[in-house]
Amino acid sequence: MGFCKEQLNRIEPLWSAMLQHRFLLETRDEKISDDIFAQWMQQDYLFVRAAIPFIAAMIPKAPLKHWEAHSNVIAMLQKELKLFEERANAVGISFKDITPWFTNHAYIQFLLATAANEPYPVAYTVLYTAEKAYYDSWKVVQKGLSKNSKWYPFVENWAGEAFAQYVGYLKDELNELAANAGNDDLERMAEYFELTTRYEIAFWDMVYEGREWPGL
Repeated sequence: MGFCKEQLNRIEPLWSAMLQHRFLLETRDEKISDDIFAQWMQQDYLFVRAAIPFIAAMIPKAPLKHWEAHSNVIAMLQKELKLFEERANAVGISFKDITPWFTNHAYIQFLLATAANEPYPVAYTVLYTAEKAYYDSWKVVQKGLSKNSKWYPFVENWAGEAFAQYVGYLKDELNELAANAGNDDLERMAEYFELTTRYEIAFWDMVYEGREWPGL
């Protein structure tokens, strides 16, 4: 079956809840408010920017055959940042002086700490899970969103064939890493697969719940 399929089966209720999140359904049905989508854009822009040092920190631990793919992903993420900037300019959203909200800050720190402190297969698990979550999530949106929507370029970016191929590559490589991992690493990989999924759901929640930090 492979590690990736096993994990998706294990956390199926959680994964299904993610794919039914109101943010995705409201975006698909073009019922999302401009303010909510703008908040998501601003926070996801910061998250994508943080993903570049996350990938870079993985490279020294990676097998040589992964170096080219990781380098290409860094270039891909830089293109994504330009997509965000172009869309923001088109609809009048500002990225000036934005900072991560509490949930986004926590997710970013989770990424960076994982790359720095965990074994490579664990960090790779986080990478695959986040990218798989984005592909599956935006496929939900793609099924109903008009191509004339001002938000469609995001859907096209993450639900298209090129991204699907990349996610498929990550799956195959992660399954191979898992097949050669010891029990301790496998347990950690499974734990981080679920944690990453929970962070993805929390990110969608955040754009409705706001920027407040606990205790403030």
